[in-house]
Amino acid sequence: MFSALRKRLHTSPAMLVAIVALFLAMTGGAYAANKYLITSTKQIKPSVLKSLTGKAGKAGASGPAGPAGPAGPAGPTGPAGSAGTGTPGAEGAPGKEGPQGKEGKAGKEGKEGKSGFTETLPTGKTETGTWSFDRQEGGRPGLQVAISFPIPLGAALGEGQVHLIAANGKELVFTEVGAPAEEVIPTKCGSALSPAGTVEKPAAAAGNLCVYVGRLAPAEFEAKDFNSQFIRNPADECESVGCLKDFGGPGAGAAPSGAILGSLVSEPADGLGTWAVTAP
Repeated sequence: MFSALRKRLHTSPAMLVAIVALFLAMTGGAYAANKYLITSTKQIKPSVLKSLTGKAGKAGASGPAGPAGPAGPAGPTGPAGSAGTGTPGAEGAPGKEGPQGKEGKAGKEGKEGKSGFTETLPTGKTETGTWSFDRQEGGRPGLQVAISFPIPLGAALGEGQVHLIAANGKELVFTEVGAPAEEVIPTKCGSALSPAGTVEKPAAAAGNLCVYVGRLAPAEFEAKDFNSQFIRNPADECESVGCLKDFGGPGAGAAPSGAILGSLVSEPADGLGTWAVTAP
């Protein structure tokens, strides 16, 4: 049979051996299938089963990370917690009084201060006062009102250092007896605390006497005779009207202890006001 097959197929000896092996394998397997049916690994000898198990291969490389999934929906808000019900604690008892501290050391004795008496008004310091007059019918024409300084100045005040401030706040500047007075804005009747002095708050710059008019009556006196007012140094020997023809001329000023506020009025009249003087 094989020779005939060989002739037909023109095969080599090796080819024939392979065909025979294949035939035996097929027929032997069929025979075994008819005799033994393997339904479980328990039917296989452990040593044989162990030899049939292959070794585990190496772990493969990790794959790239997948994209992040979408965020899930927000959960519902939980219910609010209940308010606490604790009660305030009782007030604690006051602590014990601490021990008295040690008495401190006595301080150094200060320098002896000056007494309240001063011979002259210190430079830049101000003192104030009031004035008034009431002229009745008859008698000698004119009037003189004393303005006395409680603390004397260190020196007399001369022309340009005495000022008469009318009730309207303007300074009166006299040129001669009987002539109308000029009204100007005061420049030396004030201070840092009172830039513009008033009859309620009299003030004067350093080295100046300011006399403030609060009231003059009757009205005719103000209009007719107020232009004859003057402030003079009582130590001046000149007493004639001619010495006062110029308000800033001879006789105008103030002595260290005070001044005279005068007028040439000859009719009944009265007036009052305040004054301030500041030491130069």
